[in-house]
Amino acid sequence: MKKKRMVTALLTTAMVFGAVPTAFAADNITVTVDGQKVSFGDQQPVNINGRVMVPVRAVAEKMGWDVSFEKYSTNDSPVVNGRFQEYNHVSLNKTVKEDKDLDRKYLYFTTITIEKKTIISGSSGYLEEEKALVADPVVKNGRTLLGIRDLANGLNADVQWDGARKEVKLTTKPVEQYPNYDKLLKYIEEYRKAVGDQTDNQKEQQKEQQQEQQKQEEAAVTDESSYADEVIRLVNKEREKAGLSSLEANKELTSAAEVRAKEISKVFGHTRPDGNSFNTAAKEAGFDGDYIGENIAGGRMTPADVVEGWMNSEGHWKNILRPEYNYIGVAYLHKSNSEYGRYWIQIFAR
Repeated sequence: MKKKRMVTALLTTAMVFGAVPTAFAADNITVTVDGQKVSFGDQQPVNINGRVMVPVRAVAEKMGWDVSFEKYSTNDSPVVNGRFQEYNHVSLNKTVKEDKDLDRKYLYFTTITIEKKTIISGSSGYLEEEKALVADPVVKNGRTLLGIRDLANGLNADVQWDGARKEVKLTTKPVEQYPNYDKLLKYIEEYRKAVGDQTDNQKEQQKEQQQEQQKQEEAAVTDESSYADEVIRLVNKEREKAGLSSLEANKELTSAAEVRAKEISKVFGHTRPDGNSFNTAAKEAGFDGDYIGENIAGGRMTPADVVEGWMNSEGHWKNILRPEYNYIGVAYLHKSNSEYGRYWIQIFAR
């Protein structure tokens, strides 16, 4: 007998839930925001126990609020097996002012916690007390539905219900009429002063660093005529460490390197702008040797910097330390307002 009663109860529950979608679909409720009708997709507003429930995203975005759905735990989240459980939150934000200099937005926000059935509102620098929702949230067809009055109160709007026409009229307010707007302005002023002073100091430090860097670059430019010779010296130093013979500077390879430096400032790579391989530059310069190799680099500031970079790259250091090479040509080009600014070329041959 007990088993029969249990089955009956389960069947009754199933019948009740089975009737819900029909009731949800038949309410034909219209919602307007400032006279403009809100469009709903696969889930329309419904009337549950005398409360008009609306899909939150469609209405909130029509009112000019950003909507996001998030999950996170708090100190009052339920604990299961020693772990805090996550709550489902509907986060609604409206930017009031934006300070691009400080990369900062000042806003009003409202957060609704589905499991707790609570709502909390506030603004930058101010937070109200958490309150219970008038109507319990409903999730239907993957949509979160909230009571229209809860939503209107949380988003600082006036709401009217026309029962005869089944129409909800929402009227938004200018942010100047939002609660505690004076406190928001005070917070903005205090924040700008506190962070602004800090930012001014940072800007001054950055300016000084940029000026110092510019001085170093200008000083380096005066010595650029010797950059190619210094690269050769550093390359031969690395070869000496490896027990290899030094490379001899070759004027034809140097001429080819100077041509290639101009070319890679336009098209960075080992293929020349005309589509030919890099090694054709050496032949065009009159070099009659063979086994030609090339290293290129962009952006490096000094000979020591570029050689260090090459030695930290397997393909490049293999060129530098290849025993077969006897000759080298090096060129450096400083070209402002280009992709890398500084271009380095080594051409090796035997």
